[in-house]
Amino acid sequence: MQKYLKIIIPTLLVIAAILIVYYKLPALFHPHTSITKFADTSDGSLEDYYQLGQSLSVRGTIAATSATFLAVGDIMLSRNVAAAIQKSGDVDLPFSNISNLLKSTDFNFGNLESPVSPPSPSGGGIKGEGGIIGGHSLLFGAPADYLKSLSDYNFQIINLANNHAFDQGLAGIDVTRSTLDNLNIAHEGTGDDLDQAWTPAVVEANGIKIGFIGASYASTNDGGKTTNNYVARIEDLQNLKSAILNLKSQADFIVVTMHAGTEYTRTPNQAQITFAHTAINDGADIVIGAHPHWIQTIEKYCPGNDAAVGEGLKPSPTTGQNCKYIFYSLGNFIFDQNFSQETMQGLTLKITLSKSGSSNPQAPGAASLDDLQGSRIPATLESIELLPIIITNSQPRPATADETKKILQKIGQTSFIIKP
Repeated sequence: MQKYLKIIIPTLLVIAAILIVYYKLPALFHPHTSITKFADTSDGSLEDYYQLGQSLSVRGTIAATSATFLAVGDIMLSRNVAAAIQKSGDVDLPFSNISNLLKSTDFNFGNLESPVSPPSPSGGGIKGEGGIIGGHSLLFGAPADYLKSLSDYNFQIINLANNHAFDQGLAGIDVTRSTLDNLNIAHEGTGDDLDQAWTPAVVEANGIKIGFIGASYASTNDGGKTTNNYVARIEDLQNLKSAILNLKSQADFIVVTMHAGTEYTRTPNQAQITFAHTAINDGADIVIGAHPHWIQTIEKYCPGNDAAVGEGLKPSPTTGQNCKYIFYSLGNFIFDQNFSQETMQGLTLKITLSKSGSSNPQAPGAASLDDLQGSRIPATLESIELLPIIITNSQPRPATADETKKILQKIGQTSFIIKP
């Protein structure tokens, strides 16, 4: 008996050692398997990895989140808007009549048409002391202090690619960006070079990451003749494609914005259509435009289908192919163009997104399903509310029910809400 024990006991010890090594050091037996340790695991074993995946799957199914943001048209804080602010002594004056709407969302987005006037030896910008205040100049320049109102009213992302980007020269672009940086407002469309101008900006709200890319038909008010390496341009479709591709791994929802179109017209021109269709074909979730100073028509566009549905939200012949919405122009938001009814009307979009299967909200820093799967889970567009505004003395206000109906009729809309 003792003879057999001398054989059995060492054999059992060897088997036990093999089992311990196998389960604790799987990489020795599976050299092509990468074992990643996560915040929720105990020892990085395959069993723990499986349990973590199951746990996150359950959490992702339960943990849903939503976010809303407001998109508005052109914001100009120079000329007669600046004069009204200066007279009142209140930088928030232009936004005060629409504050409830602006503060009802997680964040807001708009196009800033007035670069900041940079300091000069005389203490002002290219024109005027600290900005272009009053008058009828087609060169815009806002005092840096006036941008504080954007922060006060929850603007967290601003487009700078437009035909007034160079109104205060390259120094104006630089000081505008730095002013927004100091206010913790992200920006898109301009940069030290084209790579930076095409670099997307990402805003996160309630765990949903929304990416923004901006481009313009021009950087100076010359119809787009002058080109430079500081402002993203809508004809640069290759950089547009690259920017969207890069953004797919960073954002749950992609917004492409354009500053383009023929001024004082209701329908988009071919340059707008080409840019917007390309953006959606390349993976954008929505395209939002400005510049014409009028509200323009809305299109429901399906990737690969260039038979545009430009007269409102009519059924597309390729429904079911992940159709997206294009808002060719939201018109003015804050502007001093009081010479016509159309330029004193604008459209704002209250966009609601949702996302499920994200990360465990009770364990910051822990692995998420996005991490395990190697790609982001996209957000879903839940609704778009079409909320017209009326501009009086440079101050927008929400349109009344009757005004809303009449304004939406101009772009072929019978409902103020879109539910894809």
